[in-house]
Amino acid sequence: MSLLLLGAAPSLAADVNAAYLFNLSDFDGVIPYNAARTFVDEVRGEIYVSTSGGLDIYNPSGMLTFHVDYDRELGGVYDAAMTESGNIMLLTFKNGTYGIVTCNYRGEPISSVPLRHVPPDFADARPGRMVARKGEIFLVDQGGMYVIVVDADGEFVRGYDLGASMRVSDDHRPDAGMEGFTVDRDGHMLFVTSTYGKACRGTLDGELDVFGRRGSSAGKFGVPGGIASDRNGNLLVTDKLRAVIMIFNKEFQFVKEFGFRGTQPGNVIVPSEITVDPVSNRVYVSQMRRRGVNIYQLSYSD
Repeated sequence: MSLLLLGAAPSLAADVNAAYLFNLSDFDGVIPYNAARTFVDEVRGEIYVSTSGGLDIYNPSGMLTFHVDYDRELGGVYDAAMTESGNIMLLTFKNGTYGIVTCNYRGEPISSVPLRHVPPDFADARPGRMVARKGEIFLVDQGGMYVIVVDADGEFVRGYDLGASMRVSDDHRPDAGMEGFTVDRDGHMLFVTSTYGKACRGTLDGELDVFGRRGSSAGKFGVPGGIASDRNGNLLVTDKLRAVIMIFNKEFQFVKEFGFRGTQPGNVIVPSEITVDPVSNRVYVSQMRRRGVNIYQLSYSD
């Protein structure tokens, strides 16, 4: 994988706006998640929140509709993802083996496959995050900075050593702070490194672009926490320290930021994970201090 370092220059065109809508809730009010892991079903418009014991499922109005409890017989469940057909996939670890369990929409197991033929270079990877995209499953060891890509049968397809691509030594990988890994609709791998204060966009053929500069002013990174892209390829990056969500265009030029620290509706406290639904143009931002998940609507002038 080749590495390209880019700065974030100011942009003259601000053609995207974000308006706060509401928080993920049930009939008793806002659900007080802390740094929740979220993902969306782009086909059905549902929002999923992965918790330590199961999955919470929300309708497009942001209301809780269903909860899935993980079957203890599955072993440890580290993350979940949604297939294009509407099934739920779980990343599991049992008896020293990682596997992928496919469940129906109610969380009832349908099939289970172990990871197969993982080469020695990735044998020590300890994935704790899973992303499904176009029939492939990305299993991510954020601490080790490895990505293993498998098919629906658990067969190894390819792997990425993102630590080596970023020239991070083995000793420093756990401290690099690789967070918020996702894969956008164009097949770009997106993640941030909080320690280095960088955001990254990688292609499936091995090109890795790294951008961002430290600072306290608009468009600069304090402690980046998550990253996602919208329908136009704009990149949205959360910053835990500065308490903002920054928008960069696909050339990594800074456009604007929103959210801002505070306790009023639409403000954020330590924003971390971020998910964008490119169909509905909605943004889901997780926060700390039991502030839950804010939902914003993106609009475009083009």
